[in-house]
Amino acid sequence: MRRSISAFIMWTAAALTLASGCQDLAIQYSPEALQDISDRQPVISLHAEQSADNVVIVVLNHGGKSAVEKIYAKASLPSDGEKTIRLASAGQEYVEQYSLRTGIDYKLLPQAFYAFAGGSALELHDGLQETAAKQVQLFAKNKFGTVLDAGRYLLPITAAVSETDGDGSCGTVLIDLTVREPYSDPDGCELYTGEDMFTVFYLNTAVFDPRLANDFILEKINDKSYRRGLGNIVNLRQASLNYDASTGAVSVKPTGDLRYVLEHFTERVLPVQESGRKVCVCIDGGAQGIGFCNLTDEQIGDFAHSVKRMVDYYGLDGVNLWDRNANYAAAGERGFPPANTTSYPRLIKALREALGQNRLLTITDYEAPTEYFWDTEATGGIRVGEHIDYAWSGYCSGDEPVQIVDPWHQEISFVSKTHPRRPIAGLDPKRYGITNVTCYRKQDESLFALEQYDKSVLTSSDIFVFYDVRSILQDSYEGANIISGFWPVWYNDYMMSIKTGRLRNDRRDETGAINPYNKWVKDW
Repeated sequence: MRRSISAFIMWTAAALTLASGCQDLAIQYSPEALQDISDRQPVISLHAEQSADNVVIVVLNHGGKSAVEKIYAKASLPSDGEKTIRLASAGQEYVEQYSLRTGIDYKLLPQAFYAFAGGSALELHDGLQETAAKQVQLFAKNKFGTVLDAGRYLLPITAAVSETDGDGSCGTVLIDLTVREPYSDPDGCELYTGEDMFTVFYLNTAVFDPRLANDFILEKINDKSYRRGLGNIVNLRQASLNYDASTGAVSVKPTGDLRYVLEHFTERVLPVQESGRKVCVCIDGGAQGIGFCNLTDEQIGDFAHSVKRMVDYYGLDGVNLWDRNANYAAAGERGFPPANTTSYPRLIKALREALGQNRLLTITDYEAPTEYFWDTEATGGIRVGEHIDYAWSGYCSGDEPVQIVDPWHQEISFVSKTHPRRPIAGLDPKRYGITNVTCYRKQDESLFALEQYDKSVLTSSDIFVFYDVRSILQDSYEGANIISGFWPVWYNDYMMSIKTGRLRNDRRDETGAINPYNKWVKDW
């Protein structure tokens, strides 16, 4: 797995919060700028092929496969002779100083776990400005069978130019290597992937570490050996559409907490993906008066490009669009066009084209931004359901009972009359989630209604959405309670419950007492 910091910088150019968060990295990592000065010897700089800022991030599993990166040298002017550029590690002192600057405790990558293919020399030929690329091989397990310990390593590759006029510095390329143990469930629980049960979690990164999702385990009441994981899709909150007033461009802008989580993806996100769960980012309107429903064609292109950058850079499985909080009422006074019925469908189509078919694109069906998605004339001929993987209800207020929102069976008595919806054109009903449950739900007969609904509608969806899942917290809303009550409703007629022990902290405090609360509460 490889990530280039340069890619991150490019897609965040319009996102001020993210850009500012990476300025230190840019200062630390940027090579010497090339100088086009004709009256001096060429300035030669060392470059990583996969990173314009000369930092490449690599993740390898402990004892697993190797990775290959490519390095080349480039001169500011055509070379006036044959030059040899020799690559080497900058050494332990460099790593120690770099660790102090970054606050990360790096270890120098031992020489036994990397190699320069075909030797360490780069040849800059007479009259040329660039060398051929040199492969740098990185090993989690070397050819002698020695396994590199799990940890964070740095390989600072530097070089010197050897030619008749003397030596000159070529700068440094940094390879940031993490060797890690792949995640395995402590109870051997596999994620449930049957068609009769598909669960979607929202997780608020302002409160919780994403690894909380791995601890939602379903077990049979009378058979404790039967356990399955929940949360087929985990939507991390929150990112927003951001408008750059200086350029008119729009981009995706994660919150500070989400940015932290994503920048520590190896520790906090990858284990969730390795459990089989799909990790996506939920994106809302951003409260600036501009949102998914009033974008220009150029802005749609900008936003689709920005989202793809984010997804690719962090290795995410996709995005969820929830058009709320855009503040369209302020559009006119802030110089934005009014909301219309073609912008959002065009954005969805552009995102599908940008993300491809292997990434998830889901939408939350909520209020005016999506209420017309049944009408292909209003959407400019775009059948929205053909461009998304799933949709689900966004009605999850704690001030009202759990709502059964079924656009295809609006006539059934148990289906919400408070929030009537119409079918999204081109969307299979089985790809629509009819409930969205929040912790702070009103206690009433909702679960009975869901049971009766499920028995009466054979074609009902089995997608169930849970808004902002929680661990066991020290209040009246214990995390398991919001979910446990649903399982007897439809799951193979088996009585099921949440294995609450997985949601407990069970760590001793300074007094020696066990604290069962606040597992996976954010620690940054």
